[in-house]
Amino acid sequence: MRMLRALYNKAVYAGLTKHVYNLFHDVYTGIDKSHKKAMSPVDLNKLFFGKVSSPALIRAQQIARLMYCLCGIPFVDFQHVGADSVKDGSLNYSRRKTGVCVSIPVNKETVALIEKAAVCPSDMNTEEGYRHYQSLLRKFNASLSRLASKLGIKAHVSSYTIRHSWATTALYCHVPVEVISSALGHADIKTTQIYLKGFNAKEIGLANRKVCRCVENK
Repeated sequence: MRMLRALYNKAVYAGLTKHVYNLFHDVYTGIDKSHKKAMSPVDLNKLFFGKVSSPALIRAQQIARLMYCLCGIPFVDFQHVGADSVKDGSLNYSRRKTGVCVSIPVNKETVALIEKAAVCPSDMNTEEGYRHYQSLLRKFNASLSRLASKLGIKAHVSSYTIRHSWATTALYCHVPVEVISSALGHADIKTTQIYLKGFNAKEIGLANRKVCRCVENK
């Protein structure tokens, strides 16, 4: 609904349709923070290392694992990444969505994987290029769905699932939110917080016991 509202507003500004006052007044267009897209570490392990024989699924698996290892890089940016993006041991790219520059240290093995998993980039400034990107993304997401089904993973899997999963796993590994935000290329830390899956009651209880022990009588 957020996308539909944005398209409608653009159409109004372009003079392609009439403005209707409060058209989306009774429609929820916010972000449901209770809806999380992150996968569990167990399912991630299955997705990245499960045995498959189809060359198409093996390639999708390699790309998914590489995107995760590159701090959950989004597919729209991944398609423009290549060996020439690596300088002085770091992969450098600029987020298309936010313009934020991201630098990720990589080793020779990762560089080799980047070269092997490279996809044909799209010129997003042209209609033909944008259609090409959408086609690549649909095919990749369809391959991920088939891969997940083949490996017995019930959770929904897409390119953005990988990104959300990296962010949430980083949080569980006690990586500061500021670092996670920088690695994701977010312009606002509030966006990062939307990505993150909350801790359950057991984990909160464990953390609380640790904090309380700090002030207990010895």
